[in-house]
Amino acid sequence: MTHQPPSDRNPEGDKKPEISLLSLLILSLFIGLIVGAGIDKSLILPVTLVTAIIFYIKRDKIAATDIQTPSSAKSTKHNHSIENTYHWPDLGQFNCAIHAEPYQKTIQQLVQENTAASDQSPSAQSLIFTAQLIPDLSNPFDTDIIRVEIHQQTVGHLYGEPARSFRDRLKEKRLTDQVTFCKALIIIVNSAESKPLHYRVMLDLALPDCH
Repeated sequence: MTHQPPSDRNPEGDKKPEISLLSLLILSLFIGLIVGAGIDKSLILPVTLVTAIIFYIKRDKIAATDIQTPSSAKSTKHNHSIENTYHWPDLGQFNCAIHAEPYQKTIQQLVQENTAASDQSPSAQSLIFTAQLIPDLSNPFDTDIIRVEIHQQTVGHLYGEPARSFRDRLKEKRLTDQVTFCKALIIIVNSAESKPLHYRVMLDLALPDCH
């Protein structure tokens, strides 16, 4: 009778990590929409296609990274308020406008929920929140972008010179790539009775060219 030596191979370990094409396409489209909203809408399709091709070529590496570091990747968002607690000084100026056009529905929902849960009148023209300022390292086309969240909902981004200036301030305080907090003012603009309400988001930060 022949005895086979025990095998050290793990059948599960031989499987290569996989990531679905649908996930790649959705991520590519999201990046295309961000670039189109911030620069030019005509760039949405070209950027989406180029990003999809890049992601498809590097899909194995992307999937492997996701599998090898699931705990750190998935817990980052939930740990923002615990590990990174630096709050920028309250200046009371709210002179820094962010790009919030693609997130009007999200902002509207935040405003409605806040007025419903407080004593403020639904017709109030401005509301103050605490915002999270998150360096967005996932955008391959602009590594300076700062994502702005309120109640874990994205309400806009800092682009260009204001974003670069903000990152310089993070470096000065040894907070590079860390999440920080500041006050945010949502202004409700009713330009005409026939048009829906428009929302502007202003941060309480002193940054150049951020008006």
